[in-house]
Amino acid sequence: MIGNYRINLGAGIVGFVLTFFVAFSSNVLMTSLIRGLIGFAAWYVLAYGLRWGLGILFSPSVNEAGYASEGTQDLRGSQVDIKLEDDGQELNDLLKNGQGDSAGVDHPPSETKAPTGFSPLDPPKLVRTKEPEELAQAVRHLTDK
Repeated sequence: MIGNYRINLGAGIVGFVLTFFVAFSSNVLMTSLIRGLIGFAAWYVLAYGLRWGLGILFSPSVNEAGYASEGTQDLRGSQVDIKLEDDGQELNDLLKNGQGDSAGVDHPPSETKAPTGFSPLDPPKLVRTKEPEELAQAVRHLTDK
């Protein structure tokens, strides 16, 4: 928990004073004192809950053995694990022939690159099946209506 019981006492006293003066403006002294004590208790409990919540929020994480792991706080968000598609064969070829490539040895593309399954798009050609005069007749017919 953050702080100590003095924070709770201070919050309780503030709650007592505020509640007492607000209640004293329209009630007798005994009723105002009772409401002030209720206000003290409420503010004391609220301060305790706030201290407890902040203590949980800002406390270091605890691993299974019960020890605080401060090293994990420093590493959090600094590493990204990304899995890419498998380029194993191409990487192996580069590692095996790394010195040979710099010496001017050329390898055929089939040995150095992995098959990707890419084939270029070959769309069918558009072929006109009707005569231009026949198309013009159809347009004239549609515009008359």
